[in-house]
Order: sequence, then structure tokens, then C-alpha cells
Amino acid sequence: MYRFKSVAILVFFFSYGLSDELENYETVTVVSSLPKLLEDTVLVVDKIDKEFLEKTQPKNLSSLLRESLAIDVSSNGGMGQLSSIFLRGSNSNHAVVKINGIKINPGTAGGASIYNLDTELISNIEIGYGPLSAVHGSSAIGGVIDISTRPINKTSQSSIGINIGPDNYQKQSFRFDQQLTDKAFFNLAASKTDTDGYPVLSNSTLDRGYENSTTISSLEINSDFAEFVLSSWLAEGKIEYLLFGTPVSQDYENYAHGIGITDDIKNAFTYSLNISKSKDFIQQKDLNFLGQIDITNTHRDFVEFVISNFSFSKQPDEFILGIDNEDEEVDYLSYGTSYIENIKSKSIFTSVNLNFFENFFSASLRNTDHDKYGINLSWNMELLRELNKKWKVGISNASSFRSPVSSELYGFGGNIDLKPEINKSTEINIKKINKNSDLNISVFSNKLSNLIDFDYQDYVLKNIIKSSNKGIEVRYKLNMDEWNLMILMRSQIPEDNEGKQLLRRSKTSGSLTLTKDIYGYLGTINFSNFGKRKDFGDIKLPSYSLLNLSVTKELNMSTKLSLKLENVLDKNYFTAAASNAFYLNQGRSIWFKLHYELGK
Repeated sequence: MYRFKSVAILVFFFSYGLSDELENYETVTVVSSLPKLLEDTVLVVDKIDKEFLEKTQPKNLSSLLRESLAIDVSSNGGMGQLSSIFLRGSNSNHAVVKINGIKINPGTAGGASIYNLDTELISNIEIGYGPLSAVHGSSAIGGVIDISTRPINKTSQSSIGINIGPDNYQKQSFRFDQQLTDKAFFNLAASKTDTDGYPVLSNSTLDRGYENSTTISSLEINSDFAEFVLSSWLAEGKIEYLLFGTPVSQDYENYAHGIGITDDIKNAFTYSLNISKSKDFIQQKDLNFLGQIDITNTHRDFVEFVISNFSFSKQPDEFILGIDNEDEEVDYLSYGTSYIENIKSKSIFTSVNLNFFENFFSASLRNTDHDKYGINLSWNMELLRELNKKWKVGISNASSFRSPVSSELYGFGGNIDLKPEINKSTEINIKKINKNSDLNISVFSNKLSNLIDFDYQDYVLKNIIKSSNKGIEVRYKLNMDEWNLMILMRSQIPEDNEGKQLLRRSKTSGSLTLTKDIYGYLGTINFSNFGKRKDFGDIKLPSYSLLNLSVTKELNMSTKLSLKLENVLDKNYFTAAASNAFYLNQGRSIWFKLHYELGK
């Protein structure tokens, strides 16, 4: 804790010497129903763009969140293995993951399949922390990760890429962006990844491989009638893993398809209609002990209608009103327990933004009618005060919920009398945002109740757990002409109602990413550190530090070569454990990427 405070003070004073006072007008969308200036948000948002992804060259989303944003992410071994995200001490199923605004969390137990997302095809990532059900609905009680695959720059170009790495890792990719007319833009990209993998457990010598084929596309049309945005993401392949020491494998398919329509009704309002469909499908390739093939299949249809820019409003973003409807069907068969269920919910939500006397007030309210639980109310209230031309301070209060998923209701140990989980949070945020530097200091307190856990006495799931997390985070970004710096530090106390540290969550974590252009070579240094953690069975997970290096060189106008040296110090580190072994992570390794522009 002393080290954290010392570095935080150093960053605080460092921000004065290397910054100017021109403001940064970057916008974010993850913490409100409409785009919002980053400097006007109280809830913390981390934003990762395409440029940062190209500099750091993350091999998957799990390593990006862990190494660049100091987020606790556990992994059951290598590439493609089950991964869990713990945003600010919340559970792994408390974060909503969206692709192009479409929720991909399955209706069965566990979180979204982030291990099937190809970072090569990602354009932008926004991570919002804290209760956000008022904006994103059920399950967003710990935060939201919104991933965009749509190109930011509408430039006609095409490219191919080849990646190679350890364990016979290879990936081929291509991208095609085309300005069809002055009002239409089309994008298509695909990648194919294969690796033999490595032993996922410390007591095993059996390699576990991974295959992934991903296709993304989008079409944007700005017609006289309305603006249309179509997006599509499809990932499918095979994962090999170990189940109680036995080698098994599964096929998977994930997709998220959507269309958005926006138009202005003159002298009245602006409307947005969003229609989407998503799927999370897993089919085991090996028979279970009953001689059956286990399968989980979640289909979700979603419709949302939002109106804004009312004629009576003095400012275009003062007030919005929306409704949505979600229809989720789950087909489940696992170890003899099977069910087919359809769960529906509908919501009415609103958001108000007001400016008065150098204060910015924002409120979001959502009323959700769940066909299993009835009415749930969630809200976010924010007040931001401009202290002077340099500094702002804000406070927020929020309440969110997570309705139990179908497997918790009808699966093994299921309980149809379960109540929704609740998270109530308070956060204070101090920020200074300039043209070339951002400083953000946030203090937060989360209290989660009605948490669902397995009662081994009655052998059924119950709302028997409570937890809390208090902490402080410091974020600092500095963008100079030839180098960039990003520092993130987090100190927190994630504990249950008995005062025990929550599993797989560290009390301290931090990351530093430094990028500099040296004689045409773009070099990046990434350092991350995590404190001690615990896993099931009171297994201790030691603290660890990681050092990664990467360099990119433009060989000519069309060709770019990248090299990444991961885990430079060859550290043995563990983010999860089994009953008698640790899940292994990548040792020292070298990754190559060749990128070739075909032309415009």
C-alpha cells in the first residue's frame, strides 16, 4: 500500500510538468445511452483504440485486459481455454460483454466467450466500471466491455497478414474496406488461427490445441431516408482441454448480427431502432458418463427503440427515452440435466443530462420487467463539478442487478426461487484532462448482496453470500510527439461477508505501457504486476510480474513487420488452480507478424 501511494503521488506531480491546457474532446458510449465526452464522465472508462492494439500486439483479449489495464483475468491454461474477468472485485459473470453493441453473454453459467475474440479484427474497446444496469440491463452489475469491429476511419484499403508464434501457432488474416459511394461504406475481414498449444496443467504433459475462424463485416449507408448500420461477427472452431485430468474437446460457434436505423423527425425528435441476434453454442465431442453429448445453446433476439433530440430540449443530449425487449432461448444438456427454456424481459429507460452553474448532472433510470422475477429498478446518478479550468471532481451513486440465468434456475442444483443479485456503489472521481495528458484518480465502494452460491448442505443454489470492495485507482496517460505513456494502478479490498479475500482477485495490481519511436522503429515496453490471490480449496496463488517487449518496423510503404517478446523474464505465474495442480501460462516466447497493404 505504501508503494502504491508513493507512485500515485509521483504520477500526480508528474502530470503538471509535461502537459498543456488544451482540452481533449474524446467521446465514449459505454456509460450512457448516448455518446458522452470523456471529460464529463464520473464513472471510469478505459478506452483502447486500434493504434494501441497495433503497438502492444496482444495475442488475445485476456492478455490485453490483464497486462495493459491491470484487470484480474484468470485463465485455465493457454489460448482458447476458459477465461474469467473480475472487474473491480465483482464476480466473473457480473460483466456484460458486447460486440458492436450486441450482448454476447450466454444464458448458461459463466461469462462471455472472450477467448474466442480475435484482437486482430478489433477497432475499439471501451470498458466501463461499476454498476451499469441502468444503461445495459441485467448482468451489468460489475461493468461493461463494449468491443467494436467496425472501422473508425472510412478509407478504402485492403490488406493481408501472417502471424507465427510458439507451439506451432499460425494465423492468416485479410481485411477489405471499400467506400462504395459517397454515402455507403463496406468492410469485410476474416482470420484463421491454429495452435497445437501446450500442457494446460502443471501435472500434465499433454498439449491442448485451439482452432478459430472469425469473420466480421459491416455496411454503413447514409441515405436521404435514414442512416443504416449493419454489423456481423462470427467465430467458430474447436477447443481442446482437460476435464478432471481427462483430455476432451468441444466445438463452438458464436455470432452477433445487428442492424441500426437512425433518422431525424424534423421539428420533433430523433429515433434509433436497433435489432440484433446473437448465439453462444458449445457441443462436446466426447460422451459424458451417461453416454450423451453435452450441449449448451443460447439464442437471443433483441429489439431497442430510443428517441432523443426532442424539439423542446435546449441541448440535444438533455433527455432520452427508450424501450427494449429481449427474448432468450436456451437449450441445455449437461451430465444428465437437460432443459429448454425461454426467458423474456422488457425495459423502459430514460437518461437526463443537465448543465447548471458549472455543474454537470446526469441520471439514468431503467425499469425492467422480467417474466420470472417481475420488476427490477436500477439507476445511475452523477454530479460533476468544474473546480477550475484544469480540474474536475465528480461523485456517483448507482444500483444494478443481475437476474439468475437459466442454468441457475433449472440446471444442476438449480433453484427457481433465487432472487436477483444487487450491487450498490458510490464513486468519487478527480480528473484533469488536457490535450496531451490525462490524470484520473477514483475512489470507489461496492456492496453486493443476494449473491448466488452453492449450498452444499442442501445441495442447491441459494442467495447466501454478500461481498464488498473498496479501493482507489490512478490512471495517467501522456501523449508526446515521439512517445506515449500509460500508467494504471489499483489498490482494493475484495472480500466476502466473513472478511475473506475473494477468489482469484488481487488486492493490488498495476501496469505501465511505454511506446517510443526510435529511428523508425516503434518500440513498446509493457510491465504489469499483481498481488497474492487465492483459489478454490484455499490454494494460494503467488504474486507475479510480467515484462513484454514489442517492436514494429515499416519496411516500405506497403509492408510492416512486428515482433513481440512475451514474458521476457520467463516467469512461472498462475491465475487459476485445479485441486492438485496450477493452470499454466505462456513462458518466454517470440511472436511475429507480417502485414502487407494491397492498395487503396
